[in-house]
Amino acid sequence: MSFPTRGQIYQEPLDRIRSTLGRVSLDTFYQVTFSFGKAGTWFSSKSSISGAVENNGLDFKQKMSLLCAEAELPGTGFSATSAIGHYQGIQEQFATITDYPPLNLSFYVDADHVMIEVFDRWMQYINPTIGNNKRRTNAYKRLAYPENYKEIIHITKFERDAFNSRSTTRGSKMLTYEFINVWPTNMTSMRLNYGSSNVLKLSVQLAYDRFFTSYTSEDVVPQIIGKPQVDATDFVNRNPQLNPPPSNTSPPSNTPPQRQFDPDNPYAGFEGM
Repeated sequence: MSFPTRGQIYQEPLDRIRSTLGRVSLDTFYQVTFSFGKAGTWFSSKSSISGAVENNGLDFKQKMSLLCAEAELPGTGFSATSAIGHYQGIQEQFATITDYPPLNLSFYVDADHVMIEVFDRWMQYINPTIGNNKRRTNAYKRLAYPENYKEIIHITKFERDAFNSRSTTRGSKMLTYEFINVWPTNMTSMRLNYGSSNVLKLSVQLAYDRFFTSYTSEDVVPQIIGKPQVDATDFVNRNPQLNPPPSNTSPPSNTPPQRQFDPDNPYAGFEGM
């Protein structure tokens, strides 16, 4: 391809592109959907009961979605390797591994502190203190199995006209990110002071293995506030060959049973090894 010519420079009146320049995306229209499918194992609390008083009649995941004050649409990068000598005087670079940046979310903390409780219990489950008496001086910690604490999160970016029901006007498409195997890596500290009162905010950094994107005008979010929820396990195995066998068939005899981490008995499942 050649360099752009004089005739390829846009010289038309602005009236012809007013619809393009005026139809831009706004960063205030979004929703974070916490499509948790394993929350019953790591968040066994009265606040996790659907319709609990602490959640004002909502599910705790719906409350998290409403109080998520800031979110990020992720970028993508590559780790590169250099090749020297293929062409004289030229150094080439090639992609090797895809690098995914961490997912940063910020929440308004509710008066019942459910937002803090969710992530605190989640992180305590990942690395719990072993034993009944957790205050003893010789207490120790052990990490739980990753398959028991990794979850799924969806972030949907939409516009104010995305739900336009008028047939004469086209509604904007929704952009949805599906984050696979999400788990919290850092819950930042929250400063308190005797100055002017402000809303307490909780910032959390989460890691994930990969993400998928969907550019569509259809409803692709598995759970929307006020709509029925879908089990997040439906989105884990997208390859039909990787789906688990039907419930009426028994697994092969050489398949080891799935290990369940028990904080009170950390060596369960290792007997006889």
